Amino acid sequence: MLYEKFDLRKEDYGADFFIARVGDETVQNLNSKFELREYQKEALGRFDFYFNGYQKRQFPAQLLFHMATGSGKTLIMAANILYLYALGYRNFIFFVNSTNIIEKTKDNFLNLLSEKYLFAPKIKFGEKQVDIKEVQNFQATNPANINIIFSTIQGLHTRLNYPKENVLTEEDFEGKDIVLISDEAHHIQTLTRNKLTKTLEEERKTWEYTIIKRIFGKNPKNILLEFTATIDLSTQEIVKKYEDKIIYQYDLKQFRLDKYSKEIEVLQEDFSEEKCMLLDSENVDEEKQLKLNSLESKNNETRAIFAVNMLNEGWDVLNLLYGISKFPLIYVSSPPRGEDGR
Repeated sequence: MLYEKFDLRKEDYGADFFIARVGDETVQNLNSKFELREYQKEALGRFDFYFNGYQKRQFPAQLLFHMATGSGKTLIMAANILYLYALGYRNFIFFVNSTNIIEKTKDNFLNLLSEKYLFAPKIKFGEKQVDIKEVQNFQATNPANINIIFSTIQGLHTRLNYPKENVLTEEDFEGKDIVLISDEAHHIQTLTRNKLTKTLEEERKTWEYTIIKRIFGKNPKNILLEFTATIDLSTQEIVKKYEDKIIYQYDLKQFRLDKYSKEIEVLQEDFSEEKCMLLDSENVDEEKQLKLNSLESKNNETRAIFAVNMLNEGWDVLNLLYGISKFPLIYVSSPPRGEDGR
């Protein structure tokens, strides 16, 4: 994996090999209230090395930051934007799967009065002051600004396939270097699997055609940056696709070990499918009945029961209570319907 190759480089050249590469210009143009942590500097140093030292850099470049929830991925995005501006990039597209994240990110990137605004009050490169502007297309943008389009994946697809006046078109990408920033990228990664539902297969075609072929693949200087807290490295298709793209691995386990996170009791295995039970009039068989009647057993691994008005009669309540006292058991029951059917 790419991040493992970079880990080895640290072993060869010292623990500060990447951290020392973080430039003052990038740091000074971030909001001083958000002092960069060591692991964030590590991420930014790896980013610099990839573009200014790594001999196997890809053209166009696609990279993924796998970082725990709460570790400051959006701050890394802001720093990356500043770094790439210094390299000559002016046009950025931020996209995600849900609109609520777009509004939050706009506030972080554009609203100077926001408590979570990520940039310095005045962004300066040398003597030149730089503004961050939200734009709808790249046709008439100021080449001195940081120009950002905010959109959902579906919104990008619609804009390109049903063009309107003053909205993004394929012509916007001709002769321009584009940086695409994908937040919550695990949604995209689910589309990498071989077996998909019809709906997900359609989404994959939308993603691959719109983002990869019509934007990212247009120019060898284009860059696609993906950010997620969850990547399924147990799926071989995903491992194969991302083995040369995951530039930094800073997962929840490491986040906790570094004492940046509150203590969390992880239960991602205790509530696996085989340890959950669905009960209704069509889902009661002998095996389930035996499990229900032995919740207090040390060998009973049932951890969640979803029931539709099934466990209110004919079931030993003490059995349930004893099971709860010994194990982290969740019981979710749907109340009986009223006369109106609700």
